[in-house]
Amino acid sequence: TALMMACKMGHTDLVKYLVEHGADVHHFSKYHQTALFNACINGNETIVHYLVKTSGAHINITDKIGHTPLFLACAHNHETIVRFLMESG
Repeated sequence: TALMMACKMGHTDLVKYLVEHGADVHHFSKYHQTALFNACINGNETIVHYLVKTSGAHINITDKIGHTPLFLACAHNHETIVRFLMESG
């Protein structure tokens, strides 16, 4: 989706615009990942915070192979995101 791509590319303003205009933060890709997964994989801290705190993105979901956003943030060495996700639930 456009939201997933904006998260992947780190376009914070576009992410906010899309969400404010109805983009579904809970939409799953064919791999059962949401926009939050893309933000965690690519280390976009501002977007991760926005999706979780403002948009209510679920942090404890798993993709098709059992990975969570937290696991993927760990796997890509995004320590600040790891800490934030752990503190968030």
